[in-house]
Amino acid sequence: MPELHESELKQQLKSGEFSHAYLLYGTEGYLKQFYAERIAKKCVTPGMEGFNYKKFDAGDGVGLSEILEAAETLPAFGGSMCILVRDFPLDSLSEPDKKQFTAFMEDLPESLVLIFWEDTLEINPKKNAKWRSVLSLFNKYGVSVALDRLDTASLCKLLQSGAKKRGCELTRSEAEFLLQTVGNDLNLLLGELEKLCNYKQSGEIQKADIEAVATKSLEANVFDLSKALVAGNCARALMLLQKLLSEKERPEMILGTLISAYVDMYRVKLALVAGEKAEYPAQFFNYKGREFRLLNAARDANTLSVEELRRCLDLLGTADRALKSGSADEKTVLERLLVQLSGVRARR
Repeated sequence: MPELHESELKQQLKSGEFSHAYLLYGTEGYLKQFYAERIAKKCVTPGMEGFNYKKFDAGDGVGLSEILEAAETLPAFGGSMCILVRDFPLDSLSEPDKKQFTAFMEDLPESLVLIFWEDTLEINPKKNAKWRSVLSLFNKYGVSVALDRLDTASLCKLLQSGAKKRGCELTRSEAEFLLQTVGNDLNLLLGELEKLCNYKQSGEIQKADIEAVATKSLEANVFDLSKALVAGNCARALMLLQKLLSEKERPEMILGTLISAYVDMYRVKLALVAGEKAEYPAQFFNYKGREFRLLNAARDANTLSVEELRRCLDLLGTADRALKSGSADEKTVLERLLVQLSGVRARR
């Protein structure tokens, strides 16, 4: 059958009518773990978990033969046998293992629910022919489900609903601010929401509450840094850099995030110059759940020309090569870069 949508997976959980094999993959770690564990819980008879539920982790060195042997075991006292396998590299099977697995998929036991949960393994079927083959196999004999990062609207709706369940209120604008502060990783967002609701207890969560309690992401901190640079405020930029370094943020991560911020500005600037809206680059690049970055970039890019942004990207590239070569002190490289970036406007 075709790849399963999340809404169809929810319907299976509601009805209790499960497929015999699942491949869960995508960019949203929280959703992958949530559904993997929810399917396992729902398909196994309560009290029979010790007999009818086996979990394997590829990190423990488990082999395909061990997984398939467990999968062929009949469930005790009826019901379903559930096998959950985390991070197994199905794209790297040897030819004999590939043939064995294909044969097994072609004749899946009726009493089996087999779940391959690709937690940390990245699957890009557009670029990886082996994973396309694996997905095709699951879509023919079982199902695959892509669980990717949610867009801003969906994340805000989820946060507002989560706050309400915890006795608090969260407006759309405050939900967006929390998203900009924490990032779009659902695991982190829900953790920060829990912390906020415990802090607030009841009533409407304000922007000041988020600023006081929520842990700011590296992206949000670097956004403040780039904002200072675009404004030509070198002193503030250097102060923010020192803060990040004192918090043990890795220099290469700081620089990588700063490069992303300037790339956002460059993309948006080109779109605006061409008469398009700030959101136009989202048609070609992945900004799902981070659409706000384009609007922030549009505001900051207003103060710089296309040529100046190109100059900034050249400076960032030079700093990146210096940092990777290891020939210079990392802090010195970053400080020099900030002085150069903040001086781009002054050269007019």
